[in-house]
Amino acid sequence: MDRRSFLQGVGLIAITAGVTSAIVHWRSRPKPAPPSGIYVQMGTSITAGLHGPGANLTPVVVGSRLNLTPVNVGFDGACAATLHNRNQDEFSLCWLVDAIISGDWSAQDKATAAHDPVILTTLSRFKAIDFNKVTHLALEYGTNDFTLGTPIGSKTDTTRETFKGALNYSIRRLLTTYPELHLFVITPAWRLNYEELDSDTHPNAQGVLLREYVDAMIETAALNHIPCLDMWRTLGVGINNYKNFTYDGTHPNEAGAIRRGEAIAAFIASVF
Repeated sequence: MDRRSFLQGVGLIAITAGVTSAIVHWRSRPKPAPPSGIYVQMGTSITAGLHGPGANLTPVVVGSRLNLTPVNVGFDGACAATLHNRNQDEFSLCWLVDAIISGDWSAQDKATAAHDPVILTTLSRFKAIDFNKVTHLALEYGTNDFTLGTPIGSKTDTTRETFKGALNYSIRRLLTTYPELHLFVITPAWRLNYEELDSDTHPNAQGVLLREYVDAMIETAALNHIPCLDMWRTLGVGINNYKNFTYDGTHPNEAGAIRRGEAIAAFIASVF
């Protein structure tokens, strides 16, 4: 072998050895620590999982996948906006955000007297949260606003009586008070409408389709520069298979709750 060939061979061996060493080092490096923190999911009976065994697993699945401590604070019948469900007004998103920021829960305390023990238990859990330590907060609303016919409102609306207004109001108050918070919104998934008809083609009593509330939520999230998980388009549940994932065409069963949790965990992992 001539000297040039010998040197080329030595160089090739050195390069190969270097690449192999780099690969071994990459594969054997310590894995980064998984994220840790507190995940709070605010929302409705769909979040709370009040309509069957295993239906409350969604935040638990998120927590287990991402090493987050899950806190489920969904209230049955809750809307984003106020004035549209008189029995649950104090548990609407905008009222709860006011309580979180002010520390004044007197309206909710008074309202629990008219509700069952489940509401009281959820409220107690909610009041125990230190939002200065919360790392991830999901706002899952819209399904009851759709059913009860909450006006959607305009994109610049900040009143608490319209859907967009309540979202704008709540998101801005939360981000101003907790600027480090990983805040995002979750749209309603497909559901039957209030007459138990396909909400894709049958609107609420005001003539508004569910997807219009979904799109309003997407637009409002974008306006406020926060992520939005579009469950309606991406969960993979609709008129053809809803019986596999819900008890009644609206509320998740255990399989539906797990599917939702997996979708939320994947979303958080991809965005934050």
